[in-house]
Amino acid sequence: MSASKKISGFAGSLRTQSYSKVLLNEMAEKLPEGYAFTALDIGALPHYNQDLESGDLPVSVVAFRETITHSDAVFITLPEYNHGMPGVLKNALDWLSRPAFASCMMHKPVLFASESEGALGGVRSLYQMRETLSSMLCYLPPMPEIVITHVNTKIIDGRLQDSGTQQFLQKSVDRFLQVTLQK
Repeated sequence: MSASKKISGFAGSLRTQSYSKVLLNEMAEKLPEGYAFTALDIGALPHYNQDLESGDLPVSVVAFRETITHSDAVFITLPEYNHGMPGVLKNALDWLSRPAFASCMMHKPVLFASESEGALGGVRSLYQMRETLSSMLCYLPPMPEIVITHVNTKIIDGRLQDSGTQQFLQKSVDRFLQVTLQK
């Protein structure tokens, strides 16, 4: 059976074995049959520079935007750095937010999750993420936030091992699909 729905996603960390990348892969694995997932690399994007918009856009930006455009929804995972989202993630969102009020993210359903080694699980970065995505006119369905606390005790050898977190992620992905794509 070919995939009828396309989900793309990206992790807000550049580290090869980052918890964000593991979490993104775990969320993708929870998609039911009939969904295809494409992981994007925010490290391939140059620093945002509005001057570049007046000429030919960098190939990586065009490819990133095209993938998002052809996706039915987007997954984003992020750590918390200094009480906020990582700069490299904000850079990617800046590229995706253009052109303003007509971007590839406009009205796109987005499911996002944070994680950290601390007791708050990156919840402060979620506030910045929600504010940025709202300004990009993304569709953020009303549902519980996904916050993974003490992630270093739950991800072992590159896999999420905690069964309670696994179940919570499955319920979150299922609910997101139900309220956005399975209407």
